[in-house]
Amino acid sequence: MRCLLTGHKGFIGSNLHNELRCDGIDLKENGDIRFYNFDKKYDVIFHCAAQASIPKSFEDPLESHSHNVTGTLRILEHARKTGAKVVFSSSSSVYDPVSPYAIQKKMCEDYMRCYWSLGVKSVALRYFNVFGEGQELANEGYSLVLSRFFDQYQKGEPFTIYGTGEQRRDFVYVGDVVQANLMAAKFLETAEYFETFDIGTGVNWSILEVAEMISEDHPKKFLPPRVEPFQNRADITKARALLKWEPKTALPQWLLQSLLLPITGRNFSKER
Repeated sequence: MRCLLTGHKGFIGSNLHNELRCDGIDLKENGDIRFYNFDKKYDVIFHCAAQASIPKSFEDPLESHSHNVTGTLRILEHARKTGAKVVFSSSSSVYDPVSPYAIQKKMCEDYMRCYWSLGVKSVALRYFNVFGEGQELANEGYSLVLSRFFDQYQKGEPFTIYGTGEQRRDFVYVGDVVQANLMAAKFLETAEYFETFDIGTGVNWSILEVAEMISEDHPKKFLPPRVEPFQNRADITKARALLKWEPKTALPQWLLQSLLLPITGRNFSKER
């Protein structure tokens, strides 16, 4: 399979690239998909590249739109001209689009649905909150709350929690996300319609519970709430049925197996 992976230096993209070993484009290597010269023909394009910061999408919505929507349109145009199939990294935020980023992801899905009628087979994977090895430290987004909490724990700094911490998120392991991409590419070989799939676990945890999984006694610092949905939880019924995919690694088990730091003895797996 001849494949191209956009965003192959990012968190999800780098894990997927380790599995595929295919051609890659990434802004970190001056590979901006808005201006990239697509000069090869591919069977499948795995499109992970995005300006994924929700705060930045508020600060500069035009730039964010350019990366996320215009960049995706260039991928779809190349696919239309060459016959490539597209596996798109979408987001659970499309269910409650309260940010420019979420609106942009929804627009990309709409374009993909439109391009299906032009002969471009594609599928959108709506990731929930992805965690795992290789995640870079950042101070925004619940996808990155684990790396932030790890860093704060190791430095002896309080866990920073926005709002009450009772917000609930569905956390999905990056290795399971990689498998979802591979199964989606296989699904496109026989797909008859554009489809979207939730890629999560079907279980959600509050941010306070995540903090307690790492340390029950560690101090917490509560910050003003942000504009965001209160909770999310994936419905993976369709992914099981059509992709033959389901998650293998749960958040509490991954934390227990992680060598990053000692984990509290509380048995969260029995509480769900």
